[in-house]
Amino acid sequence: MTDQVDVVVIGAGHNGMAAAGYLAKAGKKVVVVERLAKVGGMTSSGYMIPEAPDHLVTPCAVELLFARKSGIIEDFDLPKYGLRTVDPDPTYAYLHPDGSSIALFYDYHRTAEDIARINRNDGKAYLDFMKTLNVMMDIGFPLMMAEPGRPDVKNLSKMIGSAVRNVRLKDELIAMSKATADQIACERFEHPATIALLLGIAAGAGPVDDDGNAAAYMIFAVTHKYGTGKPIGSLQSFSDSLARSIEASGATIELNAPVAEIIVDDGAAKGVRLEDGRVIRAKMVIATCDPRTAMRLTTPGGVPRALTQRIEHAPANRSNAAPFLANIAMSGPLSLKKHQDLRHDDADLNKAVGLIGTPEEVRESFAMARRGDIPDRHAMSLSPLSNSDPTQAPPGGSLAYVYLPGVAVDAREGWSPALKDRTMASVITHLGEFYDGLDTEVGRFVETAREREKRLNVTNGCVTHIDFGALRSGVHRPATGFGGPKPPFPGFLIGGAGAHPGGGVSGIAGRIAANRALRELKKIK
Repeated sequence: MTDQVDVVVIGAGHNGMAAAGYLAKAGKKVVVVERLAKVGGMTSSGYMIPEAPDHLVTPCAVELLFARKSGIIEDFDLPKYGLRTVDPDPTYAYLHPDGSSIALFYDYHRTAEDIARINRNDGKAYLDFMKTLNVMMDIGFPLMMAEPGRPDVKNLSKMIGSAVRNVRLKDELIAMSKATADQIACERFEHPATIALLLGIAAGAGPVDDDGNAAAYMIFAVTHKYGTGKPIGSLQSFSDSLARSIEASGATIELNAPVAEIIVDDGAAKGVRLEDGRVIRAKMVIATCDPRTAMRLTTPGGVPRALTQRIEHAPANRSNAAPFLANIAMSGPLSLKKHQDLRHDDADLNKAVGLIGTPEEVRESFAMARRGDIPDRHAMSLSPLSNSDPTQAPPGGSLAYVYLPGVAVDAREGWSPALKDRTMASVITHLGEFYDGLDTEVGRFVETAREREKRLNVTNGCVTHIDFGALRSGVHRPATGFGGPKPPFPGFLIGGAGAHPGGGVSGIAGRIAANRALRELKKIK
């Protein structure tokens, strides 16, 4: 390529494509470079099981939870470009070992009634809990949408308005923003099943004993109001529709185009050199890949050493706990053994995400991960994807997406094939206590954090690029000097999960990066 573009975006994940799309809509010449053969990044899927070539594997995310609120679907008119979703109700269900269950319905009053069947006090407490969480969402979502370090009258007024209306909840909100998820669950609820429901949801955001992790409970409010949004055809259909939309707006996507160097000349980013030798000159570079990967690609000596070291020391699965993911392809149907039969209502738990793991099992999973050990019983969830979207498995077959939020990044004995097999054997045994159909397995796709690191180029396999935490949010995400309105060095911006607001499929980080690039481009002649 010899023509200079306005912006080159590194990474065709959903944030990279969102950034490119907003820039293209603003009339800028933008190209996205992606090292893989298809778009999507962590929102990609594919037929990845040789023994089950017609089962659609999702190796990372499966839901559009935050995208339902962020505006990305509407801004890019994704239904026009093929996006279709399905929303099971209930969305999640905690499955207790004794056969009882708690269903998370759209209607949180109905959820409270379901909890009250197990513990009357907990049912009442859930209603109070939701009052707090709804306010947290009203304040938290404007914070997520706003650009850190830059006045945003629209979102700021929403946040202030909600805070003023709910000033009596100030102390509760502060306590929740500082506390561990485990603490809040135990403070507010009595029954182990209710506590397990909360911990099972919060574990998806990281260790449940980390200070500040309780903020993850905002997911309850978002789920109750907007649903989870599972794309028909998996998240790849979401990514493909986004790609079609931004290309229609004028953006260019280059696949099979790994970056060899982010060209830094005279202290400023000037474009990228691809591994095949091509050079794309650009006025701005937006890196939506892992921030460490991006900084390591910069021209040697081109960036102040302090900045590179600051990013190198940003935490990524620092506690040694990370998601362990498996897709299990089956030739027969997948269904619950006794939990569905013991329901008192018409709720179809066979389409809900099944949360498995007592409070003790959730806590122990993170504790053992820190030590590098693998438990025999697991905290995990099972998404019966083909039960709500039959297109993801062949007729008569089924597909289970199994997510273990806290498994060792580096196992004490090393992640050998034998250890993976033993771990999966214990997972299947544990799941078999709850689900029928696993004995018809025809193949599986299993990925440890280290394998994810290699496949997606993310440090320690961290799906959020940088760990969440009060000290890694806003202008300090991924590190101080990188998350504010000004580029850390001229011509360079961080986007993606390593930037505000962090992980989750929303596109907000891409939009913020695009807006920052537009302001910087006005300064460049």
